[in-house]
Amino acid sequence: MAVSHAPDELNEVLAAGDVVSAYRIESLVGTGGMGSVYRATHVVQGHVAALKVLRAEQLRQDRAIDRMMREAHILAAMSHPGIPQLYECGVLRDRRPWIAMELVDGAPLTARMAKGPLRAGEVCTIVRDVASVLAAAHDRGVTHRDLKPDNILVTNDKKSPVRVIDWGIAYHEGGARYTKHDEALGTPSYMAPEQARGGPTDGYSDIYGLGIVAYQALAGHTPFSGQTSVEILVQHLNKPVPSLAPRCPDAPWGLVDLVERMLTKNPSHRPVAKEIHASLVSKAGTPPYVYTLLDDTTTTASDEAPTTQMRVSDRSGDDLWSPRR
Repeated sequence: MAVSHAPDELNEVLAAGDVVSAYRIESLVGTGGMGSVYRATHVVQGHVAALKVLRAEQLRQDRAIDRMMREAHILAAMSHPGIPQLYECGVLRDRRPWIAMELVDGAPLTARMAKGPLRAGEVCTIVRDVASVLAAAHDRGVTHRDLKPDNILVTNDKKSPVRVIDWGIAYHEGGARYTKHDEALGTPSYMAPEQARGGPTDGYSDIYGLGIVAYQALAGHTPFSGQTSVEILVQHLNKPVPSLAPRCPDAPWGLVDLVERMLTKNPSHRPVAKEIHASLVSKAGTPPYVYTLLDDTTTTASDEAPTTQMRVSDRSGDDLWSPRR
C-alpha cells in the first residue's frame, strides 16, 4: 500500500492538482455517505482512474475503514470484465484509506428504472451479465450481499455493458475476515430472507437480490414496500412474493418463471448464477429456458408502438413469443 503526498488536514477535500501516490487529482466526481470519488490521472502511465477516499468523519467508524479495506481486497482477488479493475490502494497522511480503480463511464441502473419498466430484452441482458459476474464471484467464495440497482452500472461498452460495483460489504470465504457471513448487512428492499434474519449468507442470497432487481425492472416496483426497514424485512421473511406475470404482461413466461424461482424463500430452491447465465445465452435450449432477442424495433401491422419480441424455448423445444398479449 502506498502513502500519498496529499494534504494532511483531516477535514480537507482533495483539490485539483493534489497527488495521491502517482495519481493527480483532476476533479470531484461525487460524494456519498462513506467517501468521495475523484477523477485522477496516473502521472507516469497516463491512465485515468476513479480514486475513492474515505470521508474524514468516517475515520471514527471502524466499520467504515474495514469496508474500504474489504473492497480493495475483493477487487484484488477478482478478475472479470464486469467488475472494475483495482489499480492501487493506500493510506493518506491523515490515515484515510483510498482506492484507485477503473473509472467506469456509465450510469446506475436506478436512473434507467426511473423512466419506467424495462423491456424484457433489456432485463434479460442485464440479468445475464450480472449473473456472469456473480458466477465468477461465487466461484471464488465471494458473496456481494448488497446487489441493487444503485450498484449496477449500465455502460456503452459493448464488451462489458454492465458492471457490478460497491463490494464494500461483500463476504469472502477463506479471505480476510472484515465481516462475518452471518451479519445482517445489506439494503432491506433487496435482502434475502436468510439475510434479513441475520443467518448465514452465500451465493443464493445474491441470487435473491438479483431476482428483486429483475422484478423491479419488469414491474416498475419492488415486490415489497413499507414505512420502515423492519416492515420490509418481515415481508421478505414471511410474505409470498406477489405474482410477477400480471405486472409485466408482455414478458415471456420463461423470464417470469426464472425471476420467480430466484425469489423463492428456500435458498436451495433458487437457481445458481451459472444456471441463470447459461439459460439466457445458450442457443441449444439448455434448462430452464432460452431467450433470443429477435428485434428491438419490431412493429405490428396496426402501426402500434414498437415492441420487443423474444423467442422463449423450453426443454421440449416449443416456442412462445413475447409480447404475451
